Amino acid sequence: MDMVKMNGYSRIIFTFKKNIKAGCLLIVMMVLIFSCTEVDKSTKTNTSIRTQDKIADYTLWEIKEGKFYFDGEWEFLKIGKPLRNFANKEEVFRLINDLDILKDKNYNTIEINCYWHHFDKDGDGTPDESLEPLSSLIDSIYAKGMYPCLSIETYAVGGGNIPAGFWEKFPDAYAIDDKGQKVNDTEYGFNNEVISIFHEEYRQNVHEFIKNIAQGIDTEKILYFETTVEPQYMGTINLDYSANARREYEKWRQTNSITDSLSAMPGSFPVSEDFIKNETWNKFRAQFLAQWVNDDAAAYRSVAGQNAYVAVDFLDAEESTTIRRNGDPVEFLSSLTAANIIQVNWHWYFPENFPNQKAYERVGEVMHEYDRDWAVSEHMTFNGSDYVRYSDDELQEILLNTLMQGTRFGWEFVSVTNSENSFSLYNEDWTPKREIGIVDDNWNDWLDQIRKIEGTK
Repeated sequence: MDMVKMNGYSRIIFTFKKNIKAGCLLIVMMVLIFSCTEVDKSTKTNTSIRTQDKIADYTLWEIKEGKFYFDGEWEFLKIGKPLRNFANKEEVFRLINDLDILKDKNYNTIEINCYWHHFDKDGDGTPDESLEPLSSLIDSIYAKGMYPCLSIETYAVGGGNIPAGFWEKFPDAYAIDDKGQKVNDTEYGFNNEVISIFHEEYRQNVHEFIKNIAQGIDTEKILYFETTVEPQYMGTINLDYSANARREYEKWRQTNSITDSLSAMPGSFPVSEDFIKNETWNKFRAQFLAQWVNDDAAAYRSVAGQNAYVAVDFLDAEESTTIRRNGDPVEFLSSLTAANIIQVNWHWYFPENFPNQKAYERVGEVMHEYDRDWAVSEHMTFNGSDYVRYSDDELQEILLNTLMQGTRFGWEFVSVTNSENSFSLYNEDWTPKREIGIVDDNWNDWLDQIRKIEGTK
């Protein structure tokens, strides 16, 4: 798989070729968009999009019907994620100074992605670094009339890391593969030691950390909280067969009165392919992964209140890796009882270069079956490194696909920093790189197209 991950976000390399399905999609998109020159206001509702003003009053926020509303008016979110060390005072205040630049570029939402190891060196769940700069940043975003959001990254796959002090206390917390070996993050190239999410002290400490971060800020000013980025096991390595996983699996089997020998975890390595693909085992893996995420949400809400909004990524990549990552993907989604926002990743199916329809269909299936009122959007709509090879027309088609899939909540862009780093969307002088220029230079036109598409429904 041609995939690298940077700072907790997937770096996906794909080349757009001529494709019949993609071509048909583009034709449908263009017909829908450019045929809608006038919306019949007598029969269509909620097609107006609020433009940004100076007030970000949290008492006027509401997420419903797949959209964000401010004071009763739909507002399409342009979400910027600046990847920085938010435990570093200098980096935080540099971003505060740049907020006016981001607002001028029509960002109305700024999501802050905090890493556990930046704040908590010994991994006990209590921050060792001051939370005052982070709190000041949230207050400053809110005061600018923009909406702050908070993500806390506590995993060790794809750029995250586990505090060194935690490993010293709990050397048994490693994830173990089907060969019986400790796992490092070779899939995304960071080689970090991978934690077992089945390790009880790990889960306790990270949820304590989330609570402590939330207690150090004004949570009323947070539009939504996001659980750990791209919750998964791994895609190229079979996880997890540690003693911690065995312990939790046996408890789950007893609770559910499951006694058949075929679904019992093997007692030795290597683990057989039959067990790796066992339906019962993968149902358990999906449910446990979802519970880890639900517990993230519960940690936020224990401080912010039960009505706090929570976003969750759904990583549905190549079908050959989906079960490795999520267990049964529909079981994972149906077990996400705490989410308000589902962020689809991949939103484009890269190996065959057309919309990742299976991911959207799985989300839609669960929403229908379980009556979930989720806002559906995409994880990392564009980043600074993956889309440099595409023409302007191809970039527009990728964006249009998100709208045709039903996205009305907003787009997420990573990383909104001014750097020559390949993941950044802006040059050092804050001029947009070509990919984000497709968005920035045509923002009002995009809003008009979004409104027109909504008016056709």
